Amino acid sequence: MAVQSVRKIGPGYEPIAGYTLEQKIGEGGFGEVWRANAPGGLKKAVKIVFGATHANRGSRELKSLERIKGVHHPFLLTLERFGVVDDQLVIVTELADGSLEDVLKRHKDRGSCGIPRAALLSYLHDAADALDYLHKSYQLQHLDVKPGNLLMVGGHVKVGDFGLLKDLRETDNSIVGGLTPIYAPPEVFDGRPSMNSDQYSLAVMYQELLTGTRPFAGRTIAQLATQHVHAAPNLEPLPPADRVAVARALEKDPDRRFESCQEFVDALKTPRQRQDTTVQRTTTTASVPEDASVEDLPSLTADSKLLRSRVTGHALIVAIGGVGAECLHELRGRVATLHSACPLDLHSVLIDTDMHTIHAARLTEASDRIPPAAIIHTPLRSASDYRARPTEHLRNVSRRWIYNVPRSGATEGMRPLGRLAMVDHAERIDSELRDSIDHLAAVCGERVPSIYLVGSVSGGTASGMLLDIAPRLRTLLDEAGLEHAPVLPLLSSVAMQGNPHQSVSLHDTHAAVSEIRHYVTPGNSYPGDNGVDWPGVPAVRNPLRDAYLILDGDQSSPESASASATIVDYIWADATGAGEILASARRCDTSEGDAMAKPMIRSVGVTRLKCVRALEENLLAPAAARHLLLRWLGRPAESREIAGPLAERLRKRCDMDPDAMVAKIRALFGANEAAIVDRLSSLLSPLSDESITQCETIEMVILGSLDDADVGSQLQRMVAAQIVSLRRELVVRLQDGRIDVTSAAQAIEKLIGETREISRLLSDQSGKHPSKITDGGHTSDDELVNRLEASEALALQRLMAIAQQLTSQSYMRLSRQLEGLHTHLSEAAIGIARAVRTVPGDNRDTENPWTEMPQEIQLRLPQILDHLHGETAQRWLIAPVRSPESKWDVEAMATDLVAKCLPMVEDVIDQHRRATESSSTTTCSDGVSSTAGGKTANTASLGVRVEETAQKTATVTAFYMNSEDREPASAPMKTQEFSPTGGQRNRWNEQTTIESALKVAVPGLLQCGGRQRLLLFVSSEGERERLEPKVSAAHQGSLTTVVIPGITPVLVHEAQQIPVDSVIKRFEALTGGNTQVSKRLHARTDVQWNQV
Repeated sequence: MAVQSVRKIGPGYEPIAGYTLEQKIGEGGFGEVWRANAPGGLKKAVKIVFGATHANRGSRELKSLERIKGVHHPFLLTLERFGVVDDQLVIVTELADGSLEDVLKRHKDRGSCGIPRAALLSYLHDAADALDYLHKSYQLQHLDVKPGNLLMVGGHVKVGDFGLLKDLRETDNSIVGGLTPIYAPPEVFDGRPSMNSDQYSLAVMYQELLTGTRPFAGRTIAQLATQHVHAAPNLEPLPPADRVAVARALEKDPDRRFESCQEFVDALKTPRQRQDTTVQRTTTTASVPEDASVEDLPSLTADSKLLRSRVTGHALIVAIGGVGAECLHELRGRVATLHSACPLDLHSVLIDTDMHTIHAARLTEASDRIPPAAIIHTPLRSASDYRARPTEHLRNVSRRWIYNVPRSGATEGMRPLGRLAMVDHAERIDSELRDSIDHLAAVCGERVPSIYLVGSVSGGTASGMLLDIAPRLRTLLDEAGLEHAPVLPLLSSVAMQGNPHQSVSLHDTHAAVSEIRHYVTPGNSYPGDNGVDWPGVPAVRNPLRDAYLILDGDQSSPESASASATIVDYIWADATGAGEILASARRCDTSEGDAMAKPMIRSVGVTRLKCVRALEENLLAPAAARHLLLRWLGRPAESREIAGPLAERLRKRCDMDPDAMVAKIRALFGANEAAIVDRLSSLLSPLSDESITQCETIEMVILGSLDDADVGSQLQRMVAAQIVSLRRELVVRLQDGRIDVTSAAQAIEKLIGETREISRLLSDQSGKHPSKITDGGHTSDDELVNRLEASEALALQRLMAIAQQLTSQSYMRLSRQLEGLHTHLSEAAIGIARAVRTVPGDNRDTENPWTEMPQEIQLRLPQILDHLHGETAQRWLIAPVRSPESKWDVEAMATDLVAKCLPMVEDVIDQHRRATESSSTTTCSDGVSSTAGGKTANTASLGVRVEETAQKTATVTAFYMNSEDREPASAPMKTQEFSPTGGQRNRWNEQTTIESALKVAVPGLLQCGGRQRLLLFVSSEGERERLEPKVSAAHQGSLTTVVIPGITPVLVHEAQQIPVDSVIKRFEALTGGNTQVSKRLHARTDVQWNQV
């Protein structure tokens, strides 16, 4: 039977007798929903699914309907009837008043962010009741819970659209097609739906309907699938009372969710009565301590405030685990980027149990210009291997862990397994560390190197190894004669906030900090490990006394810094010029003996002040880079108009003339017609009387003569020369901006068409020449003379035919070469188009931010684009067009354009600021002028500028605006006056940014109390004069400003003398007071860890 045309569906159509369609009320890719008039004048909803017997959707929905037809519940949409009509599945249900999607839209139209909470919980109560009924009574999962499928009927919600209904009793639980990835639980992406899958979708939907935002912000199916399976949800938009319940409903493991949808809704209704069922709490649950007091430390002495120069420092990074690998990769990348200009000689060791991390580290070796990292893979053995081997060297590791290694071979976040791997591979770790230290000692000479130990206390590998590796490093350094080299442990930790996805990490951290407490308590030395012959270390020499514990930032807050970023920036500052001043900042005031007798720990926060260039970095520089890329790319409509004239010019410039090629071939036989005839006559005269009249013989003679002249090679060289000339013409025109890539590609496309047509015409013409001697026209009575003349005439015709045929072949060869060039240009256009989308920065899809700038700034854009084109076109535009082998690195192109554009934009903004401040000071008697007049503006630079860009920045500055050589204000500036409030607003933007930077730099661990000191590092006195007053005003405390030539402006917020007891109490509270889990995660059994 023929498939029913969709066009037949319309008002008045009866898919089922008695059900007349009235109005379409919904449609999608699989079908339509209509309001219909049913028998008795009732109104019903009729859903028509296209392709019932052939399409997957129709057959799947038909199967679902067979499952649901016998199920009845007050909050399930009533199914009236269904059947297949003209290969279309027709479903009749009760007619709803709308859906929760419609309700949300109405509230948003009225200015609300979502549905009021009380009403929403009532709706979810109805839906949860129906879903639990499906789960418990029929083992069915809806698997498509979303606002559009929760329908409003009489003020209540009914669950509808059962197209993805799944019977969990079936053994085939493959991934369900047609699911909505926004709401799909992670197990569905793995093809393993469970009894709690609908609860996950209900939780996603609850946040969306309440707040207007979703917990996962992915836009594509791939992004959403990755986020649902791996990422933590962003629950910040929810009220704090809702976050725990929603977080539990969004657990990746279905077994950790609520027992039912109704239990989830009840938890939302009564948040204060909700209990954490993951960890059973006792009546002695620890409470989170109140924020402790923080004391300001005085600024450092003046003699350490100015460093006149920077010398190359030597550093060894010992990185452990995933966080360590991340930090090491970033640091090595920075060193490689600066090449010989880098002020740091970096040596490194990476230790990890995870083969993926090891493999990635080997693949991403930044450069051969820096020493390669010593990479140590320390995999766990299987439990059976440990049982079969002697375990004497593992005597201080709990047997619980030795004989219960996970089948995955990974630590799975269990820190005792990390220490087990360390002890098992202690000999190799020791050997690699010795070699790295010996090499470091050999190259650093009399200079004292810096040693950094990096890892996370919240995981398995690093958390289990760090507390032993730190004192072991001290011993090995002492043995190598580097007893004065400090070892600085920089330990990252999860954020100090409850997170159901990090319960093990919180317990790991709790256990690790408890062990650190033991080692930093005065008098407690490191006991060593006899099993691997690691000796003890006295308490005063244990590097853990100087350890930093750095909390990870709040992932839901984009402005917060990650612990790894803080560690990298701190090491970079410490190792590239600020080491002496930071060492001074670390020294404690030992005058208060009682306070120092308690176990204390340090922390730090670092913020680079590139953020004060937010306007330039996030808006103007990326926008200018996109402008240039779009200029290179061109507009298709405009390119089509100039493609014809451009193709004509290119053809003339590159001597693409078929007549000239034919003439060149004929010229091999003579300079003119008479000479050609003479040459042909001389070639034909030796032939016999019979052969001289045969066309084939004459052609062989002509072709033989052409072969002797190597005409084939000559023609190939002509085509190659034309292509080379064409590429040269394109490069010149692209370089000077006369054409763009799209215009070039379309011009080449026209040339391809023309060359093919020429080749065809020449081929046709060559076939029209006579191929035999014609009778008549004899000029002599001598038959031999007449025969020779006829042969010469035929040879002349065949020579023209052969020349045209060879030219046709050459033009076909030329068209193929042009096709390759066109392909390369098309790839270039695609690469540039992708680079436009890859350019970093904000507002990439919004209007041009330059148009919102003052006119004086707008007028600078063409100059910036021309200068940026001059600096970057050779690498990113010309080289790929010139060389077909070139590869387009889209991300590198976009990044490089913005990086080179940034100094140009900065100088434009700085000039405008100087002119604005000068105008404000002159016009307004109560205005505030900039510090030190124009001197600050001439030397201040708040952007990220490394040594290799300094000279280029100076060149750009001189090119655009030299304040000493040019007028400080143009004509428009003379007419523009700023009021005092306007003048303040220009400074307010920077001030607010600095305040934000100060907030981000505050170490999270200071909430436990302690002492703090703020340091500002700048690269020049100009930056100091500009930034110091603003930071001081925003900080309201002591500030130490240090000038370090060439450094990126950075804020370092040092925190010290933080009571470890307070830290432990907070983590104990975050783990629900369940200290037994944390105790099981202690890494060794032979130490009596201090109790709080």
